[in-house]
Amino acid sequence: MKKKFTPENIQELKENQIFVFGSNMNGNHAGGAARLAVEKFGAIMGQAEGLQGQSYAIPTLNEDMEKVTEEDLITYLGNLRNFANEHPEKEFLLTAIGTGIAGFDTNYMAYMALRANLPDNVTIPEEFSKIKGFKGFNSDMTCRGFKYEEGKDYEEQGDISACSNGFHYCLHPLDVFGYYPPAYIGMNKFHEVEGSGDMDVDTDDTKIACSKIHIGAELSIKSIVDAAIKFTFSKCKWVKEKIATGDYGAASATGNQGAASATGYQGAASATGDYGAASATGDYGAASATGDYGAASATGDYGAASATGNRGAASATGNRGAASATGNQGAASATGNQGAASATGYQGAASATGNRGAASATGYQGAASATGDYGAASATGNRGAASATGKESIALAAGKDCKAKGALGCWIVLTERGEWDENTYPIISVKAFKVDGKSIKEDTFYTLINGEAVEMK
Repeated sequence: MKKKFTPENIQELKENQIFVFGSNMNGNHAGGAARLAVEKFGAIMGQAEGLQGQSYAIPTLNEDMEKVTEEDLITYLGNLRNFANEHPEKEFLLTAIGTGIAGFDTNYMAYMALRANLPDNVTIPEEFSKIKGFKGFNSDMTCRGFKYEEGKDYEEQGDISACSNGFHYCLHPLDVFGYYPPAYIGMNKFHEVEGSGDMDVDTDDTKIACSKIHIGAELSIKSIVDAAIKFTFSKCKWVKEKIATGDYGAASATGNQGAASATGYQGAASATGDYGAASATGDYGAASATGDYGAASATGDYGAASATGNRGAASATGNRGAASATGNQGAASATGNQGAASATGYQGAASATGNRGAASATGYQGAASATGDYGAASATGNRGAASATGKESIALAAGKDCKAKGALGCWIVLTERGEWDENTYPIISVKAFKVDGKSIKEDTFYTLINGEAVEMK
């Protein structure tokens, strides 16, 4: 839907206008737009939500002055929607709630305002009119028959409706895998994008439809993992008691949207609730996020990061680290030398970018990529893909209908399997091929058919 913009630097209101500001559950309107609401527009100290004078409060911080949950935001914005629908004679001037003292990301709050489906008599701040996200494409940069180009802008006419009309993309980086698995034939591509104009959302996930879209840079699996971790961390409530900064410390957050951080050597961080985040930044640390949509990051040498829930992301950026994403549509990235990345769930992705690293994708339609020298990438799930682009590396395609590719001088190992025999897909043949640039082309996917390497078109 197309929205009117809220004026900047509001100092006075018309008789029918309502100033909408972000508050906290204590009703302590002491700073930012809340203070302005008290001084000029009748806001009442101690009232956390709703109409007060010519102002309307939406809580973005709880009683402990921590971020409210996403479910709470949905409720509070829904209350505004209902109130505005009941008072069509009023104009509600929504300010950039949550982006100041509360610390929410502007892009996320813009999405939440869009998701609330606010009526036409609610204006939005101009910074909420564009939403960045992530979009998947086929290997030729097509999506639903339309071909895109990086760096270009596109516009769609007509009424915009999610799953019906408009350009579509996702706010959450890993939601994209549900539409474009990382290991589909030819390898799908992923780009950062920015949508604007008329917009709509599908609340089943974070899909957005828009009338205008800009196609940004292409993203690697590592970039998607990093973006997923950043996205999750930005929504979490970082409570002081959940942070261990000394050596050998441990931090644990067990509630939904909790966050745990261990920054000292040999520390451990664990977040077990949904949407949680765990970070271990010291050497020998370990980070674990076991709830859905969780994120785990271990940035020191010899660290380990594990995300076991669906759509989780795990990143180990130090040498000899290990990253594991075991839920569906998860992503794991190990960027240091001799690291290991493993994605075991359906449509997961694993990336090992350092030398002598190993990447393993064991789930259906998973993707494994080893970009450093002497690395190994393994796709053991059905229809998976393995890629070895570093020097003297190996890509193993062991599942049914798997494929592998490699850089010049690398080796690919292909497996041909028969049909299901009520127990397994029996192995018919396994063969290894050197990527010589002639009989086996570089950077080209192959599969094994009748004992021969066949180029995937």
